[in-house]
Amino acid sequence: MLCFVALAVFLFLSIFSAKYRPLAKRALECAARKVTLRPCDTGLDEEIKAASISGIMKISPRAAEFTNKHFEAFSLAFSILFFLSLIFMVQGFYYFVIYGNCNGPEGGFCIYSGLQNEALLVAPTSLAGISAGNASANITLIEFGCYTCPYTKAAESGVREIISKYGDKVHYVYKAFPLPSHPYSHEAALAALCANQEGKYWEYRALLFENQAYVKENGAAALYSLARNLNLTGFEACYTGNSFEPEIKAATDECTASRIYGTPTFFVNGKPYVGQNAMNRTMAEVERLVG
Repeated sequence: MLCFVALAVFLFLSIFSAKYRPLAKRALECAARKVTLRPCDTGLDEEIKAASISGIMKISPRAAEFTNKHFEAFSLAFSILFFLSLIFMVQGFYYFVIYGNCNGPEGGFCIYSGLQNEALLVAPTSLAGISAGNASANITLIEFGCYTCPYTKAAESGVREIISKYGDKVHYVYKAFPLPSHPYSHEAALAALCANQEGKYWEYRALLFENQAYVKENGAAALYSLARNLNLTGFEACYTGNSFEPEIKAATDECTASRIYGTPTFFVNGKPYVGQNAMNRTMAEVERLVG
């Protein structure tokens, strides 16, 4: 079993040093034979065993004897632990890409957090989007959000508070960033724009967040149901006609240009705030600027 671990290790090391490439080749040959239920005849597994026993011998002859006697069992256990660790590492990276942390919707510490840095984000150059507050204000708050993102939903109360409390001093702009990892995010963005066309954007937005789980489970049926609650007579024609696809694409292109890697992302006068505490920090910055 150690040949599989050796293959992963030597393949990685061979990226940085050519001297490991022959070992990676031997490990690959050994792994290929093991997979086809043939004994490994490259001698690599025996070399690994000999080197391991020799190292343990220097510390404890008795431990070396015990290890040698049960080497196959240790090899199997070590290999299982290695591959489990690899699986959890890949899972953690997947969650990091989708949710911004290693633990999925629950959040928490993540070793990959250093790969993303809000300081690298670029403030958007346009104010296109759904707006509220005072368009002439000295404070501009831009949000890149996703209607079916749980973190965007969690930040919504803070957004509403800023608009309510500082609406005369803040110009708020919302840019939809439908994330493919969130079910029906694109459809929800289109539906919100159709509601805006009939002057019911904020009411529809509230329903989207209040019924987020319902929308994520039922898609278009849920979006139509929410529209009926608000008596949006032109909703169906707008939604089926994809009337606002250009606007959604433009917003998505802006997200790419701004290097957005998660929702919600806020910009307060060009200063970015991302992550689980983004709303709190955004609120604090707005309050500081308002004075």
